[in-house]
Amino acid sequence: MDALRRKTEILPASEWRGMMEPKRTAYLVPQAGGGDPLLLDSLHLVIGRGDDVGYRIRDRKASRHHACVLAVHNRYYVQDLGSTNGTLLNGDRVTSERLAHGDLVQFGSTVFRFEMGADRDADYLKKLDLHSVMSLAEAVDRKDAYTHSHSDAVARIAQRLASELGFSAEAAERVGIAGRLHDIGKIGVPDAVLRKPGRLDDAEFALVCKHPIDGEAILAPLEFLADVLPAVRQHHERFDGRGYPDGLAGQAIAVEARIVQVADTYHAMASRRPYRNPLAREFIRQDFAKNAGTQFDPEATRAFLHLLPSLSEPPAATA
Repeated sequence: MDALRRKTEILPASEWRGMMEPKRTAYLVPQAGGGDPLLLDSLHLVIGRGDDVGYRIRDRKASRHHACVLAVHNRYYVQDLGSTNGTLLNGDRVTSERLAHGDLVQFGSTVFRFEMGADRDADYLKKLDLHSVMSLAEAVDRKDAYTHSHSDAVARIAQRLASELGFSAEAAERVGIAGRLHDIGKIGVPDAVLRKPGRLDDAEFALVCKHPIDGEAILAPLEFLADVLPAVRQHHERFDGRGYPDGLAGQAIAVEARIVQVADTYHAMASRRPYRNPLAREFIRQDFAKNAGTQFDPEATRAFLHLLPSLSEPPAATA
């Protein structure tokens, strides 16, 4: 635990408070042709030359669904949607990156300047419903081909585990929602860190360790998700108290978080990663049995081992 604390202390204390600034107005300003600035007033804006996008650009070098701009409170991100010619940020091709005031963003041959305004967007929180928040979770999964559909799989497994543990259908569904949203804070983790095939250095590890706090902060203003916040913040805690971000142990960890942790760990072990193939089912079974009561909640582990033979194998990742 002390070693973990030393690594995470690389980040300033303000970063660990997980505070999100209220959303301010922001714009994409065309850099040619004298067009009107595009107000970024939605959570998820798809840009491309197709007829069914949120903002259409008449550019043959752009793809039909070229990229999207995500507004996460006062943090804005651009994410390429598999375009043919790529999305450029200040001249560099990117997959998913946070925008800063003055950045130049290029879709095909069309260039915009990103500008932050001074006025608060008072209607932002009114637009956040479960569907729009789920779209952010999908955006996180798109950041890495090896985690494609990870959150959806964790949600299904966590909901089944909750049912196995005697949760009502409604309560088990809420655990599934927590599983779907557990990694939403990774929207702010740089792609280079998430996709790094080798061992993370201390600074990179600290960024990853921060995602449960950011996830809680993203969802905290939404009253209809108040019951899933503990699972989002605590899903990397360990039963023996050696997890993060708060070093909670045993029953101090929300039971929903203990369930999501088991589902999350299983799917990570059973999935292909850049640095290894999926782990064998028997190896997974033995690892969970060995770590019940230390890494994992014993009751959640027993329920998981009972379900393990019926869990389908995750599909291979696609680039």
